[in-house]
Amino acid sequence: MAALLTKSLHVICPSCDFLNVVAAVRCMACGSATDGSAPASAKTDIAPRLDPASAQRNFDNPQEATMPGAPIPQGEPPGLKRTASGNVPSATTSSTRGAPPRPTFQSSAPTQNNPQVQAAKFGLTVLAGPARGQRFKLAATGAQVGRSKGAILFPDDPFISPHHATLNVRDGKLFIRDEGSTSGVYVSINNTETIPAGGTFCTGLRLFRFVGSIDPPAPWNRSDVLIYGATVPNSQVHYAVEEVLLGDRGGRCLLAPGPIITVGQGRCDFSYPNDEGLAPRHCEISPLPDGAMIRDLSGGLGTYVRVSGERSIKAGDRLRVGQQTLQVEAL
Repeated sequence: MAALLTKSLHVICPSCDFLNVVAAVRCMACGSATDGSAPASAKTDIAPRLDPASAQRNFDNPQEATMPGAPIPQGEPPGLKRTASGNVPSATTSSTRGAPPRPTFQSSAPTQNNPQVQAAKFGLTVLAGPARGQRFKLAATGAQVGRSKGAILFPDDPFISPHHATLNVRDGKLFIRDEGSTSGVYVSINNTETIPAGGTFCTGLRLFRFVGSIDPPAPWNRSDVLIYGATVPNSQVHYAVEEVLLGDRGGRCLLAPGPIITVGQGRCDFSYPNDEGLAPRHCEISPLPDGAMIRDLSGGLGTYVRVSGERSIKAGDRLRVGQQTLQVEAL
């Protein structure tokens, strides 16, 4: 029974407790006799001592176990070992001492243990207009807005051009560019914004244009006949703001010396009591030498200025495109 077990079970070294292959006579790790009768010594002609890592690989692959005392033929590099069959193991199964560790390769896909910076994602929600309630998710690079071209379409809005505007995402920031649209792209302002002479802005359902300064008239040199009219103060600059009607037609125009022109529902220079999109005192226009400063007083209803070229926008900003009012959201 003991002989049967010895021939079928792996052998544990009594000196170093290493687990050897089946029927091993001497330990593959320390060279000691597995029956404990003759401990190994420096002068005993036994197999050279193997490193545990190499012995473990031999244990895992007994068909390629290294013969401790096998001679190395001439011309073979030192340290090369042969298998029990006499063949030189390949580089993939070689267990020579000092061999560099095999490189490992990891997937380049981001994992939860190795977080990477991800691109910001944005969306648009229609707050007001015929498409109210619709939501759009922008692609990683942005989207085009128009009536017939782009990912965000408003085909039933007559005030939107075929390719109205483009939204671009760069370095985690969102930009909007007017693509030469007829009605323009408008962005809500935060507190104050400066516009040039001829610039347009909208509040509620109203569109306005800041015309700019009106120079004082030249002195009248003729003494025979005068053109009837109110007296103009000498050396006083006046500024003009006009309402823009449908089809880019001029509407009501206000000429004032400043310093402030107001727009709202009541008791303002431009008053519209029936416009529910206006606050009682919605915004103020303060003329400047080269333009005007618009101050929003709407309490969240919004005052919008027209985009010239490209403009940076962020989550929470609102856009006016045709009849649609959209809000930028961070997803």
